[in-house]
Formats: sequence, C-alpha cells, structure tokens
Amino acid sequence: MDKDLGISIEEKVLRIKAYLDETLTPEEEVEFRQWLDASVSNRILLDRIRDERSLVDKIRFAERCDKEKGWCNIQKKIKKRPTIFIRFMRYVAVLIAIVVIGIAVYQVGDNPKEGDSEFLAREQPVPTKGGYKAYLELATGERWMLDSISKVTTRVEGAVIKAEDKGTVIIDEQRTDSIIEKMEYNRLVIPRGGEYKIVLADGSQVWINSQSVLEFPARFVGKERRVKLTGEAYFDVSKDVEKPFVVEVGDKEVQVLGTSFNVNDYDGKFMTTLVTGKVQVSVNDKNYILTPSMQVRIEGNDILVGKVDVREFTAWKDGLFVFKKQKLREVMDILSRWYDVDVFYQNLELQNLHFTGTIQRHSEISGVLKFLEKTDIVKFTLNGKTLIVSK
Repeated sequence: MDKDLGISIEEKVLRIKAYLDETLTPEEEVEFRQWLDASVSNRILLDRIRDERSLVDKIRFAERCDKEKGWCNIQKKIKKRPTIFIRFMRYVAVLIAIVVIGIAVYQVGDNPKEGDSEFLAREQPVPTKGGYKAYLELATGERWMLDSISKVTTRVEGAVIKAEDKGTVIIDEQRTDSIIEKMEYNRLVIPRGGEYKIVLADGSQVWINSQSVLEFPARFVGKERRVKLTGEAYFDVSKDVEKPFVVEVGDKEVQVLGTSFNVNDYDGKFMTTLVTGKVQVSVNDKNYILTPSMQVRIEGNDILVGKVDVREFTAWKDGLFVFKKQKLREVMDILSRWYDVDVFYQNLELQNLHFTGTIQRHSEISGVLKFLEKTDIVKFTLNGKTLIVSK
C-alpha cells in the first residue's frame, strides 16, 4: 500500500473510519498499519479522526449556534414550506460533517505543522489499560459486541451460546438427533485493547489475546475437533483419545489429545509453547513433537525447537507481562496491541534495546512506560494514541 493508500481523500477517511470501527479484514489491517508506519503525519491524521465524539461535538456546536442566532428568523420563513426545510437541514448536517473531516485532512496533509503534538495531547483520549472486549459473530449472521458486563444467550444448531458477565463465552452443546452435514464456524474477534475467554462445546478452555480471532464450531462432529486461530491464544484442551484437537493457524497445525499450550501467530512470526502433555506441530509436511517446556518458533524460513521458560510466553493469561532480555520492538508490539496505541520510533536502532522485568498487565500505560524509562536509555512521549519512542 502506498503512502496515500492509493485512493482519494474521501476514501482514505472512510478507510480510517473502518479501522476505528474494527471492520477491516486482517489483510486490510496489515496494509493499513504499513501505511501508518510510513509517516508521522499519517498517524496524526488517524489521531485527529479517531475520537468520533469530537466530530459530533462540533456538529452539535454548529447546530446550537445556528439555533441561538437565527432560529426565530428561519422559523418564520419556513412555516409554509416545512418539508423543504427538513430536507435542507439534513443537507446542512451532512455538509457540516464533511467540512469537519475535510478540515482534519487538510490541516494534516503530508507535513504536520508545529503544535500538532500539543493538539494531540490536548484533544485525543489517553489510552487506558485493556480489558474484556470482543465481537461474537455467528455463522447465522448474528453479531454482538461483548464487554465485562455483557450477557447474551442465543441458540444455534445443536448448541446454546452464552456470554457471561466475566469476560467468558460458553458453548453448551445440546444433544440432538439432527445430522450436521457441513461444519459451520463462528468467530470470536478480539480487538486491540481486549481479551476474552471461551469454553468450547467439548469443555476445552481458550483464553484469547488482543488483536486475535478464534473460529470455532458450535458442535464438534467427525473424527477431530478443529478450530482456527489468528493472533494468540492459550488452550487448555479436554482429553478425548478418539477425537484429536487441532488448531489451524494459516498453513500450520497444532494437534493434541488433551494438554495445555500457547499459540502465538503475530506479524509473520509463529510460536507454539507447550505447558503440559504433548503436541505435534505440522509445518510444510514436517512434524515437530513437543514435550513440556518446549517451543517451536518459526520466522521466515528459520525453524527453531528448544526449551524455554514457559511463563514468559503464557503469563499474559494470568495478568502479567514477563520480559526476559526481550527486544524493545517486541515489547512495544505487545503493548501496542494491549493498550491500542501506534508506536513510532524516532531512531530505529532503539528497537534492538533489551528489557527484563515483570509488570502487571492491568496497569495503566503510564505506569508501564515509567517502568521502562528506568533504564535511562529510552524515553516515551504519548500523544493521543501515538506513542513516540526516543532517546
């Protein structure tokens, strides 16, 4: 994707809105983030448009001023033509919205002006800690937004799906004589800044991390229990020797009978870390058998298998960030997903700095940044939802 997304300004604004509404496909989001990384001004434009409430406030302000200054005069003129007036006011509302968005685009352009940082710090919301957020999308077309207090109960073929008020979705399989001819998958979509848990029809539990998608059936039929993952999740699989549990991650598969393990598949890097039991990871017709505390890591054409400290890769499920000589780039990738911020490096060499430490995952971002700054070799500036890393 080129610097201007290869589309008009109007379409660019609509694409940004789609990103903010979290309706982009995974492929579109990858391209969108590449565009964000191309220029600070692109990030500033995103931040200006991010808080839609500011647009609404400006529209309401314009409407309020109009009412205060000229409502009486307008009312006199339209008494005999109310239909025309209503249509006219609709056009005015649309025009105001277009003008406000247009001003944001024009003011940013490709060269941010002085004071942009101050504007962002003053106008944009400060990121807070992540929490229970998800979108439940059923094969039937139904869709719900879930949070920490959501309560949803719905029926699908052969099961009842319940969303409880503790960030958990439960699949309650219902015994039925009907035969399912085709396996249909539902989706639990976790946005940046979110996490959620699901209990599948077989009793297996899955903790899903930020910016991830789990596709699952309401009932497991056939000779295996198969789910599909994008992003990261921790699995605690119920044992069933007759039906192996398979996690499909792109062109890779993780197969188990009953065990607990973590799968991480972000930004072209794949890792499976085994906690208990045994798993088989299949990649390009090659199989890798893991025993407890082992990990298979794939990046490009490199495949590494070895022992690791599993806590470093699974602590997120228990509310902790555990960093062990981890590169700053990797640390920032984790924080950007959890706190929903976009990271910009003033010096690319900073990405290779290493950090070690344990931080509460549910801490405010300000506390986490202060902890990282204790090294005295890096500084963070948070402008709205853009996190600038400097020396």
